[in-house]
Amino acid sequence: MPHQVTLVIGASRGIGREFVSQLSRDPTHRVIAGVRKPVDFDSSNVVPILLDQSDPESVTRAGTQVSEIDTLIINAAIGADEYLLSTDDERLREYYDTNVIGPLRVVRAFLPALKARNTRQIVFISSESGSLSQQINAKGGFRGPYAVSKAAGNMIVVQLHNELHDQGFTVAAIHPGWVATDMGNATGPGGMPIPESVKGQLDVIVKLEHNASATFFAWDGSIVPW
Repeated sequence: MPHQVTLVIGASRGIGREFVSQLSRDPTHRVIAGVRKPVDFDSSNVVPILLDQSDPESVTRAGTQVSEIDTLIINAAIGADEYLLSTDDERLREYYDTNVIGPLRVVRAFLPALKARNTRQIVFISSESGSLSQQINAKGGFRGPYAVSKAAGNMIVVQLHNELHDQGFTVAAIHPGWVATDMGNATGPGGMPIPESVKGQLDVIVKLEHNASATFFAWDGSIVPW
């Protein structure tokens, strides 16, 4: 039996792929990589599964393929530099389906696998854009519908904590920082290298204790206000 089993959602590129890369360096760690399309991974301890969190059937099907997980990292999201008043209903629903309803679908589908192990960690890769207090008078990119969906996602973290903490679950959110991903680069140059952000996030996850559930961390371990 592997020492640890981690499922990373949104593992085909960017932050998600780097999570898989860094976690799989430990040969005793089994990493399940949730990807929308087939992707080749170099490590023998990485198992890809097809999963599109915006597709209910895809999520349900993937959930039947995994029997046990220690840690679930939900990284997949969409985002663009858009203003709320110029976002039509269809686009807003797309944000909610991927960034809010999608992660909840994933948790429901993999809850039995999480309960099969004792670690029971659920980690949402969030954004400071979802912090209500930090968004007051905020300027710059990725506000609008992205921020609204991330704030809703943060509330899911809190409510999952309320429902699952007594069952031994630890549910937390992590802001990865401004990272040089495709999404981050859309706001301009200067983003943090992806490996640096992911290393910091993994340090947070490794040290995550049960009494830290319902906490919003930054990649460097500092606390972000809800």
